[in-house]
Amino acid sequence: MIASLRAEGLTRTYPGPDGPVPGLEAADFVFHRREVVTIRGPSGGGKSTLLNLLGLLDRPTGGQLWLEDERVDGLRDRAFSAARRRHVGFLFQDAGLVERMTTLDNVRLPLDYRPLSDSERHDKAGLAIEQVGLEHRRNALVETLSGGERQRVGLARLLAVRPNVIICDEPTASLDEANSRAVVEHLRTAAADGACVVCASHDPIVLDGSDRLLTLTRGRLAVDGR
Repeated sequence: MIASLRAEGLTRTYPGPDGPVPGLEAADFVFHRREVVTIRGPSGGGKSTLLNLLGLLDRPTGGQLWLEDERVDGLRDRAFSAARRRHVGFLFQDAGLVERMTTLDNVRLPLDYRPLSDSERHDKAGLAIEQVGLEHRRNALVETLSGGERQRVGLARLLAVRPNVIICDEPTASLDEANSRAVVEHLRTAAADGACVVCASHDPIVLDGSDRLLTLTRGRLAVDGR
């Protein structure tokens, strides 16, 4: 399998009154394309720290990180941001949508950073909206959508840009069972299409739909299951 994320001794510490506070301790791992990896653990155990590092939203204080065979931990700021835009997509608990924009405009937003014509952006966004079953809501303002519909808009945005790495933070939180299963199914489809999907979740539906499970406790990462 092709490695999408690889780390050696990945570490993140934070300043504290009595010295550095560990957020992630010397983690070694390889996450592959075409798999869904879910990380679970207690609150404050380091899950958000790890996701921020993998999504290039933060930098490690030690160790090495490769994204698609490119070492990224030491990149200059502009190249670091460019690697994130080029390779990484996010699905957060609240989907991170712009409230006063339509479904279509929200899905088109990340495509504005791609070298595409307006018609290509429109077509890709429209197709992704159809894939998540929201064609009838494509012109609706996001502020009028339900929680499940919002998450599907977030998924459509990912499907439109097809990132190599998808980072999900509690993607099914506050969703009912049907919507949770739909979200997991779309994430599995994205993985089957070649993405590496990394989730932080305690939802049994997400855990059951994962290829690999890991536990993160007090900044220490360990293999937990299949």
